[in-house]
Amino acid sequence: MIRIRDLSGIEVERIEFPSAGGTVRGLTYARGEPATCVVLAHGYSSSKHNLDGLAFYLATEGLRALTFDFQGHKLGCSSLPLARAEDLVRNVLDACACARALPSVRTVVAAGHSMGAAATIAAAAQAPEVAGVIAMCTGLARSLAMESGALIGGLRNRACYVAGPPPEEITRTMDACTTRIGAIAPRPLLVVAADNDAIVGLSAVRALFEAAGEPKDFAVISATHTDCAERAKFAILRWLRARGFCAPQSNG
Repeated sequence: MIRIRDLSGIEVERIEFPSAGGTVRGLTYARGEPATCVVLAHGYSSSKHNLDGLAFYLATEGLRALTFDFQGHKLGCSSLPLARAEDLVRNVLDACACARALPSVRTVVAAGHSMGAAATIAAAAQAPEVAGVIAMCTGLARSLAMESGALIGGLRNRACYVAGPPPEEITRTMDACTTRIGAIAPRPLLVVAADNDAIVGLSAVRALFEAAGEPKDFAVISATHTDCAERAKFAILRWLRARGFCAPQSNG
């Protein structure tokens, strides 16, 4: 039997919260009053729109999702440039605090893609109230890959979308964030890799997973770096259900 999802009841609302001396803006997605909120953090030079499909899907499956634009990204949607790369972690921490204050929310899971995944790891390491972590398309020692001409050229071209530190500084900071992966345990962790990722190789994502403590799960998705979040939605939902963050729903 094919399940037809009713999308008509999903409410998408604007939200904003103070962070790192400015205002961060985002969206929440929900139907009804879910007990679990998944905070979604986007990648470098991207925006919350890259996670819209995943957020909407989670809302149809009985969760709340919160997406936001990091400071300095999307050409000022969230106020102020990104003053320091470390403020990315602050933005995630404040997004999680905002999620915990939403009506009916009792549990917060932090998820991120690429740069957002690294910032999410560091934020969760500081915030034991984050109940679980999902890290997509990020790995250890990404700064070593900056020696690649193609990679550094691509990042520098994308830097025009970011008001803040250069990509080299952000990459070094993200490396410091991912080294904290061991601090997630004993909370559950899902690490997601894309098999056609030309930016963060499968071996780098696997190394991150191996450095983490239990309980942890690893998923390889047929995707590129850019579309991994959208294509990983089924694996993410299965993991959320398996770890008890949302109830199973019937196919009726």
